[in-house]
Amino acid sequence: MNNITPIISYINADKNKKIIFKDNIKKSGIYMWTNLINSKFYIGSSVSLTTRFTTYFSLASLRKRTKNESSAIYKALLKYSHNNFKLDIIEYCEPEVLIAREQYYIDLLKPEYNILKVANSRLGSKHTEVTKLKISQKVKGANHPFFGKEHTDESRNKIRVSLILYYKNNVVKNKSTVNSNNKLKSNAVITSKSSLNYKGIEVSVFDKDNNFIQKFLSIRKAAIYFNVSDRTMGRRLKKGYCNNFIYKSSN
Repeated sequence: MNNITPIISYINADKNKKIIFKDNIKKSGIYMWTNLINSKFYIGSSVSLTTRFTTYFSLASLRKRTKNESSAIYKALLKYSHNNFKLDIIEYCEPEVLIAREQYYIDLLKPEYNILKVANSRLGSKHTEVTKLKISQKVKGANHPFFGKEHTDESRNKIRVSLILYYKNNVVKNKSTVNSNNKLKSNAVITSKSSLNYKGIEVSVFDKDNNFIQKFLSIRKAAIYFNVSDRTMGRRLKKGYCNNFIYKSSN
């Protein structure tokens, strides 16, 4: 693993299934499946690891998903069975840095089972509106792994470093973003202009204590990182605060 030492290793995923579920309840982090027969592996992340692992251990779910998605890891689990796979927890981390950390390990370790090499890519599939709503409800309030917690100085630094690593090592094209001609109404928090150009407005991100984390060169780049549309990022910037982050325009 290139000197990467996992936090926890479950040598036989099938025999350790109950322990895996128990150990990772309400935990967020990066995991790795390793095929003990051919040494191929897969890296993924989840804001709710136990929920995610439940899908992996459901044969019915795996069969259903392989019909609709070109997932190498799903097919491999069905072909070789779980008792021929090792499951590692590479690190536990806060939801805000998951994608950046997953991308870091994908770039570093180059897992064979990851068909797409960009973290958080869903193999071309799309969530339905009903699915989006269900996902949203599952991670709201007390159900969210980070509910009731606060960022420490160390975690804020991790966020900053992860953001820097992500943009240093990756250029991600987001084809679903709104056309750059779209505009938002202005207010005093953002700018004195009557509208925003998504490409031209720099976005600075701070934690809830107003400590600087990272600057994005445009609303579009910020939207790509946070996996939202340009319009949604524009609304966050207009509002100034969302999900424990403060958003400010640098222009």
